[in-house]
Amino acid sequence: MAARMKSGWLTPAALAIAFAMPVAAVAVSDADRIAVYKEFRAQYDAKKYAEAQPLAERLVELTEAQYGSEELPLTNPLTNLATIHYKLGHYALAIENYQRTLRILQAKSTIADKQQIRPLHGLGVSFMGAKDPESAVVALKRAADLSRNTDGLFNINQVEFIDALIDAYEASGRYAEAEKESLYAMRVEEAAYGRSSIKLLDRLEKLARWYEAARRYTSERYTYERSLAILAKAAPENDLRRVPALRGIARSYRLEAFYGVEGADTGATFNSGNAGAPVYSDGTQQRRGEAALNTAIAVIDANQPANEQLRGEVLTDLGDWYLISNAMRRAYDSYANAWKAFASVSNTRPLESPRILAYRPSISSVDRSQLDPAEAVLKTVELHFKVDRDGRIDEVTSPTTDVPENIVRNSAASMKRSRYAPRIENGIAVPTENVVFIERVLVKVTSPDSASSSGKAEEKAPAPTEEPSKEAPKEAEPSPPPPSR
Repeated sequence: MAARMKSGWLTPAALAIAFAMPVAAVAVSDADRIAVYKEFRAQYDAKKYAEAQPLAERLVELTEAQYGSEELPLTNPLTNLATIHYKLGHYALAIENYQRTLRILQAKSTIADKQQIRPLHGLGVSFMGAKDPESAVVALKRAADLSRNTDGLFNINQVEFIDALIDAYEASGRYAEAEKESLYAMRVEEAAYGRSSIKLLDRLEKLARWYEAARRYTSERYTYERSLAILAKAAPENDLRRVPALRGIARSYRLEAFYGVEGADTGATFNSGNAGAPVYSDGTQQRRGEAALNTAIAVIDANQPANEQLRGEVLTDLGDWYLISNAMRRAYDSYANAWKAFASVSNTRPLESPRILAYRPSISSVDRSQLDPAEAVLKTVELHFKVDRDGRIDEVTSPTTDVPENIVRNSAASMKRSRYAPRIENGIAVPTENVVFIERVLVKVTSPDSASSSGKAEEKAPAPTEEPSKEAPKEAEPSPPPPSR
């Protein structure tokens, strides 16, 4: 519990008695609520959300007793309680409290009241946590539209709602809308900071990552190159902020060779035998990707003492490059140097397990299946296999028995075409037995009522019910109780 209360506030003993008594049996004052709020806030700031929950519930009870169950002063405590439920993964309860907040706001204020923005944002990400992206789109789109209507089309505060909305559009398969909002977020930040501002780097990184997820590799490279152009004008030549863009450019070339230009299916495989032709010829694409990573290493080494963690990550990328081009000796040397860099900072975990480099989902996967989700049930295929020291896949088996055999075979065939980076042990690439991979697939069913889903989403936390100060972290924060009248 919080430290001793100052004079004029509830003492811990009095607070315990108050918790045990029905709210209606005592007169509630602002001081009562503020005392509980301070304890709640202390637990929240310490990220002790389970301990904060009963305090948030108590604050709702006290506010109801003082003002009534349908009055505006109740909206902040309800939003705070909903935020706690979200952070604890209680998505249904979070949704219930956010919706109650919105009902009060809509009944007591205008439809364009900007106080609805925060609970709408929380409601949207709670729907995402509950695996309901379509409902999330409705709430988050409303939050973004309300922000634009009340604060202007290009107000910078809407960016957090746009990011969540992009995630919801992607989760519901509405990629055109996701791209539109991604570009809009870029325009908002350009309007706020200027087209050449170094403040755009984070937004450019998000946009590039979105293009990568959509397999838009040419667009991804253009975005990273824009980041480099901004840094060339606004930062020293060896600024470490160049490294993410250089790594992104190299990664785009590697993925493009497997997935095709702008995501076209080339039928390529990274799992050819030792005698097979390399995936990359010694051409422009190979040289540019490799050169980008070597430049990144040079930038890191120019900043002394060197960031060994970052150096290990880039050397790992370089090892991956050589691995998929079947330049195995160079790959082994790069992985050994990466191990040394990681070991120097006592963190070799990035290399202690096989890492998937490229995988094209099977035709039955949720990503590629042509089945109507309303007529299908979501299942999982569990694959077990060996990753040899060259990163190739062998001995693929599956213990899955509740999925049709042909779908299991499709998943196994897709895995055989993929490529992993091997596990590195004391700087040496070694084979790994019994690696496990789970693919989600759609299986046709006779009744739509049979459809189900599994898995747990990890989403961004809801925003606070009040804007944090410029010095405060971006972590969602609860708002203080409203003043008495």
